[in-house]
Amino acid sequence: MNEFVQSLIHPSPQPGWLRWMRQLLPPLCWKCSKVLGGKTYHEPASPFLCKNCLIELPWTDPVYHCLQCGNRTAEPNRLRCEECLDDIWDLDESRSGFAYNETIRHWILQLKFFGQEHLSPLLGRLLALSFQNSTWLERYDSLIPIPLHSTRLRKRGFNQSLLLAHHFQKNMEANFPEIQVHWLRRIRATRPQTELSLAERLVNLDDAFSASPDVRNKNILLLDDVMTTGSTLNVAARCVKEAGANRVGALVLCRKMWDTLE
Repeated sequence: MNEFVQSLIHPSPQPGWLRWMRQLLPPLCWKCSKVLGGKTYHEPASPFLCKNCLIELPWTDPVYHCLQCGNRTAEPNRLRCEECLDDIWDLDESRSGFAYNETIRHWILQLKFFGQEHLSPLLGRLLALSFQNSTWLERYDSLIPIPLHSTRLRKRGFNQSLLLAHHFQKNMEANFPEIQVHWLRRIRATRPQTELSLAERLVNLDDAFSASPDVRNKNILLLDDVMTTGSTLNVAARCVKEAGANRVGALVLCRKMWDTLE
């Protein structure tokens, strides 16, 4: 496939005539570039992925994970695992759609750091597919995307967690928690967690969030794109609980798995 065609399939910001020209091309799988025929529009990941590429993604097993931190485990429905047993967790539970590796990781990095916003509908669709047969979301009254500080939001131009939440909701059916954008604010600019050691991560987010009184007596689900150590989500959960929330869970597109099962 030549570079011109590839640029039309996975575009950066483009002039109007180029976007119009892209409409004339047949849809291609965003992973393997296979042409998607008419029948694929009836498949779950249409019009983004072919069936084979969808199956090959690193899906999180809905049973073999730690209910507290979301890490992969060898036994089913583990209440606490070795990675979180000795830590103080304000999150009541955590879930993820995928392991943070392979193609999913590449797509997230392209979205966050290279401005590829066109990937957000795909990622939202994939997260919805992960929970399409689950009643887990019914436990929560409201969903809060993890906010960015205003300085980082201006620099990036968008909050990837909010985009993910929007497309997640769009692909889900009834009983979806109401998205509340203003119930949690990031009031202090912090260094990116990926640049810090584990010890630095634990204090980097102190007093970084402020929660609205509207969370009082609510069951809140926090949503983010990636969870590694869980520090960001745990600090956000603590803030929301201090403001009066009953229960706080976390839902992420991808979870960094710390086990040695592979």
